Amino acid sequence: MSAVTPFARTLDQELAALVRGASFECLCCGEFVLRVRGAIACPECGSILALGREVPELVLPRIGGLAG
Repeated sequence: MSAVTPFARTLDQELAALVRGASFECLCCGEFVLRVRGAIACPECGSILALGREVPELVLPRIGGLAG
């Protein structure tokens, strides 16, 4: 029987996977994210990942969380 190898990613690795499209999971709540106007946003918790210092004004669909 094979030994189980622990698998943990760093925050940098998780962010890189999210930005390049290899991951679609929100880093805050674990729900699926949307790509909207050059940003990555979570309609469940309302978190937004965008390049630069300016946060874009986004209207996210309300799914039952705090976003909207």
